[in-house]
Amino acid sequence: MRKRALLTALLLPACSYLPQAHGDFVNTPYISRTVGAGVVGEGELEVEGLADIDPGEKAKSTLKVNAGLGPGLEFALGFGPYYSAGSGPDSHGVGDVTVTAKYKYADGTQGRPHGIVELETRLPTSDTGPSGRKGETDALVATSLGQAFGDYSLVGTYELGLLGDDSSDSVVIEHAGVLAVSFRLSPEVRAFTEASMVHEPRASHTEWFGGGGAGWTVSDGLELQGAVQFGLNDEAPDYLLVFGFAYELGPVFPVMRGSGL
Repeated sequence: MRKRALLTALLLPACSYLPQAHGDFVNTPYISRTVGAGVVGEGELEVEGLADIDPGEKAKSTLKVNAGLGPGLEFALGFGPYYSAGSGPDSHGVGDVTVTAKYKYADGTQGRPHGIVELETRLPTSDTGPSGRKGETDALVATSLGQAFGDYSLVGTYELGLLGDDSSDSVVIEHAGVLAVSFRLSPEVRAFTEASMVHEPRASHTEWFGGGGAGWTVSDGLELQGAVQFGLNDEAPDYLLVFGFAYELGPVFPVMRGSGL
C-alpha cells in the first residue's frame, strides 16, 4: 500500500505538467517487447519481421502476418524462422508459433487517446534443444495507450504474461511495462526512446532497460526499423540489438471493407 501511495504521489504531479493533447499521433516502431497502440486497417494485410540479438548469447527472429478483420480488430499469425540459444547441442532451430488477437477500443478522436488490448498465445513448436525449448504454452495479455502532445507522442504499455513452467504444473506470472516517447524527424522517419522493465515475482527477478530506435519508410508501404536496448541493472542483458521491417500490402479483403459482396 505504501508503494502504491508513493507511485501515485509521483505520477499525479507529473501528469499535471503534460501539455494539452494535440497534434498528430506518432506510434512507436515494432521494436519493443509490446507493440504500441495501433492496429492494421480494416480489410488490410501487413507483414512484419523482427530479429533481436544478444551478441554472443542468443538470437531470435519473428515473422508475422497481420490481418484487419473488421473495425479496430486485428488477427495475426507468427512464427520464429530462426532461434539460437547459444552454444550446445540442438541450440539452433525454429522458434515458437504465436496466435494474436488485438482490438482498438479508443481511436484517438475528439482528444481521446489511442488504446488497444491484445491477447497472444505462444505455442511450443520450437525444435531447439533443452536450452531453447520448454514445451509449454504461454499466454500474454497487453494493453497500450498513446496520445500526442504537440510534436511528441507518449505511449505506455502493460503486459501480463502467464507462462507455462516445464518443471511443475504451476504458471509463472510475469509483468512487463514500457513507457516510450516517439516523434517524427521527417515525413519518412519516426524515432523513439523508451524505458522498460520485466518483473517475475516468484523469482524476485526484475530487469530494467533503456534505449531507443527509429523507423524509416523507404518506399510506399515498406518501413525498415532498428533499435538498441541497454540493460540498466545486473539482471538484464548488457545490450540487445533489434532489427525489423513492416510491409503494408493494402486492402485485400473487400467483403470486410463493407463493399456488400
